Amino acid sequence: MRIPEMKSDNNDVHRPDKQLLSRKELTSALELMIRRMETIDSHAMGGFPLYSPGPTDRWVVSPGGSWAGGFWSALWWLRSRLTESTADQRKASDICQRLSPKISVDSVNRSLIFWYGASLGALWFHDADARKLTGEAIAALAASYDPEINCIPLGTGMGGGKKGNKLVTTDTFASLMQLLGGSDRGDHAHISQCHANTILTACHTEDGVFHSVAHFEQGRFRPSDRAGMWSRGQAWAMLGLSRAAARWGEPYLTHARSACEYWKRSRPEPLPPNQLDNTLGLSDPSSTVIASLAMLSLADLVSDGSPWRIHAHQRLTAIVRSRYFTDFDENSDRKIILNRIAPGKFWGCCYKTNEGKDELVESAWGSFFLMAALCVLIGAIEPHHC
Repeated sequence: MRIPEMKSDNNDVHRPDKQLLSRKELTSALELMIRRMETIDSHAMGGFPLYSPGPTDRWVVSPGGSWAGGFWSALWWLRSRLTESTADQRKASDICQRLSPKISVDSVNRSLIFWYGASLGALWFHDADARKLTGEAIAALAASYDPEINCIPLGTGMGGGKKGNKLVTTDTFASLMQLLGGSDRGDHAHISQCHANTILTACHTEDGVFHSVAHFEQGRFRPSDRAGMWSRGQAWAMLGLSRAAARWGEPYLTHARSACEYWKRSRPEPLPPNQLDNTLGLSDPSSTVIASLAMLSLADLVSDGSPWRIHAHQRLTAIVRSRYFTDFDENSDRKIILNRIAPGKFWGCCYKTNEGKDELVESAWGSFFLMAALCVLIGAIEPHHC
């Protein structure tokens, strides 16, 4: 399947730098990922593919999608954006409608489900059903706002547990900013900014370093983990700050820049450890993908964004050329394994599986973020769309 040629204002993809993926290489990687979706769909059999361990094709499928279901429809919305196929668009819309039971679940993870799973369809294709679901999700999430703790808490559903209504996390920071930002109601804007400010109060330490979760007790938030250690948690904070900065400017822009600078200092390699304080543990390439998206967003918000854009391009180049992404490169030292791993597969997501342990997996959300980042580099979507 070929991606139609599209214009791009991003000059970085045209620079004669062999250390960066060229536009042709970026497009080839996207075409492989598009084809890969058809294989994944055959495993899903009408459900939502959650993850497949390592370089296997043993997909764990959920009938309802859990917190990650929206990324399956998001992949098809993104595929439709690239292919301009009405069949792909119908597929995305059909999957999107199967997310509707999640509207009533008590979880802030609904922002992940419906920003990526529904809002992108409304934004890119003016899909009426996606727009309706988006509006319902916004209303449901706004109703979950707790003025006592000045945020929308994690909630008790989707694994939040009994204490979920007293927890705030960074992983839904960006999607919540995006989803509520799509409303024209002033109270929704107020709630989203309150949530952003609470993230800063509860999870920010100094020099751009973030806790990924905090719990509310005795009238104040207390962090529940070591700041800056979980790579994906730091990347989520970066992405959320870039969204807040795009909406309101300062002080979120300064915080976004500081968080990105901390990432560069603390994680100089493109395949960082999942936990910074456990360098012998698993890496988490997916955290670099999310961090790169945050940097691409930051690049659009500052006067000289080129260094951030180039840094993100370098990191994404390293991901695509790593063993965690399979392609047809005959010059690669990975070619010996290509007969055993499907091309277009990104299996660089560190995730706690049903086995109760952290594993590197292929996932719908990891594939979406990598596809989205590559799409930003070729000018197919704007950084703030993801």
